[in-house]
Amino acid sequence: MKYTTALFVICAGAAQAQALTGKEFDSLSRGTTMHFTENGQFYGSEQFFFGQRTAWRADDGRCVNGKWTFEAPAICFRYDDGSGPFCWVIEGDAEALTITSTTRKDGQPPLMLRLSGQDKSEILCTGPLFGVSFQP
Repeated sequence: MKYTTALFVICAGAAQAQALTGKEFDSLSRGTTMHFTENGQFYGSEQFFFGQRTAWRADDGRCVNGKWTFEAPAICFRYDDGSGPFCWVIEGDAEALTITSTTRKDGQPPLMLRLSGQDKSEILCTGPLFGVSFQP
């Protein structure tokens, strides 16, 4: 199961990109659901709640609850199934976010995701927990 987390870096022309802080990420994400793509293909969605709680829905429809923490310069996700941490540096703003993994193993290149949408919808599980709406 793929998991995601977002770390944002603010890009402006030739200016140096800056990773979002935990406070900035919380302000941007809390109360929303973010949808992510990899190379233009759906990767997953994460719903963000109060208290840095989340619900992740992978591309296969399976869901898991989790929590994020700020571990400068990354946002790191740990999930209730014991997986993680999955840490990401997030660059940009709500209009154009780039999310880069910092926890790849075995010399693999960093996983790069894009924010493809953000809304107030609840995620729905269509995998083993079909029809379950997560509310941590």
